[in-house]
Order: sequence, then C-alpha cells, then structure tokens
Amino acid sequence: MPRFAVLGPIEVDGDDGSHRLGGALRRAVLGTLLLEANQVVSDQALLASLWSVPPATAMAQLRQHVSGLRATLGRPTILRRGTGYVIRVEQGHLDLEVFTRRVEYARAAAASGRLDEASATFREALALWRGTPMGGAAHDFVERVGPALEERRLAAAEELFDVELALGRHSDLVGELLTCVGRHPFRERLRGQLMVALYRCGRRPEALAVFREGSALLRDELGLEPGPELRRLERAVHVDDPILNAPPAAAPTRSRSPLPADTGDFTGRSGPLAAVRRVLAGDPFRSAPALCVISGGPGVGKSALALHAAHLLAADFPDGRFYLDLRGRDGDPAEALARLLRQLGAGSVPDSLEDRASEYRGRLAGSRSLVILDNASGERSIRPLLPGDPGCAVLVTSRGRLTGLGGADRVRLDLLDAPQSVELLARIIGAARVTAEPAAAANIAELCGHLPLALRIAGIRLAARPHARIERFADRMRDEDRRLDELKAGDLDLRAVFADAHVALRPSTQKAFRLLGVHTGARFCAAVAAEVLEASLEEAEDEIDGLADAGLIDYAGIDADGHDTYRTPGLLRLFARDLTLTATKSRTPTKSRTATKSRTGAVH
Repeated sequence: MPRFAVLGPIEVDGDDGSHRLGGALRRAVLGTLLLEANQVVSDQALLASLWSVPPATAMAQLRQHVSGLRATLGRPTILRRGTGYVIRVEQGHLDLEVFTRRVEYARAAAASGRLDEASATFREALALWRGTPMGGAAHDFVERVGPALEERRLAAAEELFDVELALGRHSDLVGELLTCVGRHPFRERLRGQLMVALYRCGRRPEALAVFREGSALLRDELGLEPGPELRRLERAVHVDDPILNAPPAAAPTRSRSPLPADTGDFTGRSGPLAAVRRVLAGDPFRSAPALCVISGGPGVGKSALALHAAHLLAADFPDGRFYLDLRGRDGDPAEALARLLRQLGAGSVPDSLEDRASEYRGRLAGSRSLVILDNASGERSIRPLLPGDPGCAVLVTSRGRLTGLGGADRVRLDLLDAPQSVELLARIIGAARVTAEPAAAANIAELCGHLPLALRIAGIRLAARPHARIERFADRMRDEDRRLDELKAGDLDLRAVFADAHVALRPSTQKAFRLLGVHTGARFCAAVAAEVLEASLEEAEDEIDGLADAGLIDYAGIDADGHDTYRTPGLLRLFARDLTLTATKSRTPTKSRTATKSRTGAVH
C-alpha cells in the first residue's frame, strides 16, 4: 500500500518510489480524501474542495481526477461508495494519522508524569511536519484546511514547551521560543513560555521586554489588552515570585526498552511490516492483549522484521518493549519467565512457574508494553509468557504457525523478490558496486535463493573485500558442492541455521526432508512423496504438513491434474543432499559422492 504525506507538500510514496500526482486540483481531491481516510467523502464535499461555485462540468472533472489518482495509486486504493469515494490507507501510512497518534500518546505520558517520554514523543510528532500542510494543492483548498492543521501543530508545540520547561530545559528552549513568537506574535501562551525561559536563564529585563512588546502589539493591531494569565506572569517576573523558579533536577529516567539494535539495512517487507503494526497497535480499546505470530522458514528474516517493527512502535508502547530469544530455551517457560522478570526489575524471582507467571502479569498490569518472543518452537511454552492486560501486546517469531495459540493474528514471511534481493545486497556492499556489476549482483541474489540470511552473509563477505569483483564471488557460488560452505561469515552460518531447523523435526520428518529434497524434482505432490517415502498417501501428507509448517518446503500451486504441489527451495535441497551424503558415507565410506545426487521425480 502507498504511503501518504500531507504535513507539507502532498506526497505519495510506493515500493517503486514517489508517485507523480498531477495538478493542483487533483491534489486537492486527494487531500480531501486523506483528511477523512478510510471514511466515505461525499461528492458534494469533494466538489466543494475544488470550487466555491462548481462549474457545469464539475462531476465530470471530479471523475476524471479520481480516475487519474486511481491510475497513479492503484485502483483498489480509491473506491466508490454510494454517492462518494473512500481512500484506503493502512495504519501508519499517513503522516497526519501518525502525528495524531503520537501527540495523543505524548499527552498521556505527560499526564502520568513520564515527562522525558512525553518530550521525546512530542518531538517525534512535530518532526513529521515539512512545511505548509497540503502544499501543492489548489490555493483555495489550502487556505480552507491549512489553518486548522497548523493549529494542531502549534498546540502540540506549546504542550511540548510546557513539558520541557517542567524538565528544566529552559536554556535549550530560548532560541526555539524566540523563533516561534516571531512567527506567531499573537499567541500569548508562546509569549508566556518565552518569558519563563528567559527569567530562568537570569534574563529578567528581556522577559519583561517580551511582555511589553506583546502588549503593544495587541493594543496597536487588535485594540486588546494582554490576557489575565500573561498579566499574572508579568507581575510574577517583577517580584521574583518563586513560582517561576525551575523545578529541582530529577533523577534521569530510562525507558524500559532492552531491545537488540535494529537492522540498519532493513529492506522490503512493507506488506508484512504494515500487517504486524496493524495487529499490535491497531485497536487501543481491545479487551485482550494483541498477539501476532511471524512465521517462515529458516533464514527468511523473521527476527529482523520483529525487531524492526518493535523499534518503530516505540510511541505505541511507552511503558516498555521487552525482548527474549527463546532459541534452545523455550522448552522451559519457568526459565523464560525468570529472565523477563529481571528485565522488569524484579529483585528476586519466585520458585514456582505459577508464581512467576502471576508476578510477571502483575508487573505488566495497567501498562502499555510490548513483549517480543523470538525463535519460539511450541505453544506450550508460549502460553505462560502471555500478559493479561489488554494494553499489552506480544510479538512471536517461529518457523511454525503456532496454530494452537487462540486469538493470534499470523503473518507468513516469504522470500524476497529479485529487486529487493539486489537492493539488500546494495545496502550492505554499497550501491556503486552493484551498479558497476548489475548482472553479477543479480546472479548472487539468484544463487542465494533470495533468502535474506544467505544474501546478508554473501553481502558481508563481499563487503570485507571492497576491491574484489562480485562476479568472482558468483563464480565460487555456482559450484553446488561448495555453495553452502561459501555462505558462512563469522558466527553467521547458513548450514548451521538449516541444521537447527532439521534437528527440531521428529525423526520420520527428518528422513522425509532428506529423501524429498534429493529424490524429487522442482515440484512434487503427495502421491510422488508417498512413492519416494515408501509410505501411504496419508502418511506422506502428514510429513508434508510437518515440513511445510517448519518452513522447509514451500507450497508450489496446483498441477494440471488438480493436485497440491510443493517444492524444496534450492539451498535447502543442497542441505538435504549433504545430509544424505553424510548418512551414505557413514554406511559405505567408499561410495562415490555423485551416486547420491538428485534424480528428478515426475509430478502427478
């Protein structure tokens, strides 16, 4: 879905870059729809946004503008509903909506005394503004809607200044307040905030001068006297009223967010990312904690997506974001709870699982917190880690879909597409090298099977040799006997990741993975699997389900005979072949390696 910006010139960005929107009237139509995003806007309201007196051809012109926007944005984005239109906008894809949510959270944080957090969130919200709102749209339209939007920005700025004055940051605010008062000389609240900041900096004469200048301006321009609040402030400055003194320095507070660092070169995934954010922050009035499961095969980027989303959701979870890697540990929920309790500040941990779960939920009660449970393998160990408060949310990553977790929303992660794969390489090794050897970079992406972990490892190895040619590394990757050996860099080892996924399977499914990876072609159905496994059709279907849930085979569509088909991705086929070779050598050490290479199985 496209992303929209109206807090400045109207802009629309898609996966392929910025969209060309056309003229001022068309931008006014888009702006009107975006002001009521996801709600029906009547034809009359749209016409009023374009003309004070609509011409005889108004409806025809409106339809033409909507048609042009649909061609630019994609037809499902703007829909006809009754006697109007509605524009579909994903949560987080409109800067005005993001601004509104962040301001609301900042106000809530200020009201509950979390002033540092309120200040940071107000600043994040105000940073979204890029100039005159709805810029580029028809002048009359901007004149009508601009002042109300500008008022929202100024109100947020005034609340920010109150918060930062309460934090004792008066010295840092003087310059910013001088600029704001110069631009908005009739806003008495801003003028009063400037007076307080100057007074606290020991600049009492200047504080009084700010009052006198404002008083004269009001009398000369509007025939008014300053309001009672500004007059009280002026008297307080005259008599050095202690009420004006800066608050005592507070002990620094730290937001509880023990997250690993975000991925600086995060690439693509706009659809899954939007889905995760929609689930976790979509409904502030939900009656149960939000629960989202990101699933997918080994190396597909589940953890990277979860952490990227968690960092972006900071304003939605002001009471903390807590991360726990469950790899190798999630069989013991009691141990996982102990680690979470320590993150939450518990000095001691109860002995029993029940008591730990109770204290964990109690510490999260009444908060807006996000818990990230990475690399989970089963539902049984996840359930004790779920908070009870509806303000909380849980983000789980797992190779399986964890279908036993009721009430969960699920996001399945697939491979990157070819352009995204090349883009990820470019972000790791530099765009100039990819531009210099585009065909070689595309070959690397293909040889990595568009698997994010494989691409990352290849990129790291290329980045370590900045003067080496990409084509030389592609030549090394083309050798199937050594391709998995090439995909290792430091502690990143693709074969080891595959091995973790393989060893987690039950023995019969491990065997099925090896046999199907070696002895089937590009696609296979359950009947072919049953023949290869020397099993019944039902047994073969069970093994296929287990492999698909673990992300070790992919669904490949329906064949000509109407059967569901599957495939083992290329790198996993090489891994299956290696496992088979190892097993064969252990039985017959002298057997030739080539004797076990893949044979193609027909698709039934």
